[in-house]
Amino acid sequence: MADDMPTGGAVECHVVPRGPAQGDLDEYRRRILEHPAVQELLGGTHHRLLAYELVDDAKSSTLRPPPNRYRATFYDYSNNRTVTAEGALDRPEEVRVLGSGTQPLPTVEEFAAAVELVRADPQLGPAIVDGRLRPYRPMPPLLEADQADGEGEVERTVNVGLLPSQDSQLPHEIVGVNMVADRLVRFEGRAPLRSMAVAATCGPPGAGQPTANRGTPGQYLVTVNQGGVELWRLLAVRPAASSGTVGSGIELRSVSYRGKKVLDRAHVPILNVRYDNDACGPYRDWQWQESRIPVDGTDVAPGFRISATPVQTILETGQDGGNFLGVGLYAQGEETVLISEMEAGWYRYISEWRLHNDGTIRPRFGFSAVQSSCVCAVHHHHVYWRFDFDIRTAEDNRVREFNDPPLSGADNWRTLRFESRRVRNASRQRKWSVEHVDTGEGYILTPGPDDGVADSFGVGDLWALQYRSGELDDGQGFTTDPARAMAQLDRFVSNRAPIDANDVVVWYAAHFTHDVGGSPPGDFGHQVGPELRPVNW
Repeated sequence: MADDMPTGGAVECHVVPRGPAQGDLDEYRRRILEHPAVQELLGGTHHRLLAYELVDDAKSSTLRPPPNRYRATFYDYSNNRTVTAEGALDRPEEVRVLGSGTQPLPTVEEFAAAVELVRADPQLGPAIVDGRLRPYRPMPPLLEADQADGEGEVERTVNVGLLPSQDSQLPHEIVGVNMVADRLVRFEGRAPLRSMAVAATCGPPGAGQPTANRGTPGQYLVTVNQGGVELWRLLAVRPAASSGTVGSGIELRSVSYRGKKVLDRAHVPILNVRYDNDACGPYRDWQWQESRIPVDGTDVAPGFRISATPVQTILETGQDGGNFLGVGLYAQGEETVLISEMEAGWYRYISEWRLHNDGTIRPRFGFSAVQSSCVCAVHHHHVYWRFDFDIRTAEDNRVREFNDPPLSGADNWRTLRFESRRVRNASRQRKWSVEHVDTGEGYILTPGPDDGVADSFGVGDLWALQYRSGELDDGQGFTTDPARAMAQLDRFVSNRAPIDANDVVVWYAAHFTHDVGGSPPGDFGHQVGPELRPVNW
């Protein structure tokens, strides 16, 4: 299946789905549930499949084939444990099954089951039924081990927010639902630790619509042509199918411009937020749970819709909800835009890529939130892009840094010869270049004007690293622990690892302070991001 996007002039965009369709994945799920190794651990238990994901964490020198590896994640309520099954689609008999005490994030269905248990409560249930209390997805989404009674592992407990209607006299509250014992957990102060549920709230009402589950299929081959010449060729992956421990928003893979390789992978594997005085959180957030947005247009693949007009998110409308889950694609001037909205509890995050006909790439990330108490407090968002540059080839790339005035000597540009963490320095107009050593072809990364500077929690602004297969992200799942919620990228830095004439990866961070009380009317959030511009192309 393919479709053309009318962009004006002689520019055309073609979209072709790749990889297994939903029906194929449903069959794969059925097979893994029936596998003897899985049945040995889960047979006769009360359990739920939380995610079935296709895993693609390797590099490719060409346009990569659809993923062949998978990971299925179950929760076994009977034994209060997570069970994962991993294998390859073309070798269904070979399955590796493990049990652990980790707590995966809830799915749409699991949260709905938790709400039903609250609805059955004789005290709170009637208020939900008659509309005096509205359930919503809060932060944190789960009860963590350090909040459980006694010692040992916490029984799986999904948190449910209960927001009173305007004419209700009931208090705002967040309750826990113990999914193992089918009972409610009430918290002192009406909210779990590192959260807040008071009368004062900020943000527009949440729509409470279903969201995408992790592993929902969605990978597409996108080509942009002008006058018969191919400008862009890439694989676009929807957030629900993106890679990494907690997803990574819209993910671009095997990106080429005018027939030359630019990036093997570009995505946002790390996202976190910290509040002043730790009023709530901090939170290490996730980037796979797509939120609904209004997109009118043509579906050219599951979860991929082409629009004739710019797609609007909560940043533009100030409203939650819509008719579409996935990636919207549209043309705006000389740019082809891919955009999706995600949620993590009450947060709304916008993942966006803007591809200009001249080869410029503008990664963008937006921050907003729906009605909650925590977001009234000043908080600081930190977003971390990972750019696995392969200018022409994976090897023979280098990273250079521009400073004006120069750090030493007369040359504004200097080569970073070893792995390092760098800070933004506006007084020196600092920017970076990744280029092929032999040809000089490359991309200049210029910080955005609103990208901020890292504080102690944000850690850094840029890391120039050597590519290693195990460093797709820092391996941290959702947490409220301050030390673990921080980006753990410094541990990838070795002052003796060369990055001159090598396979290089650049992590770039942007930092945004959200002060809802100090924002002007009609300001529903903010957007940050750098510019990547080609040179000598």
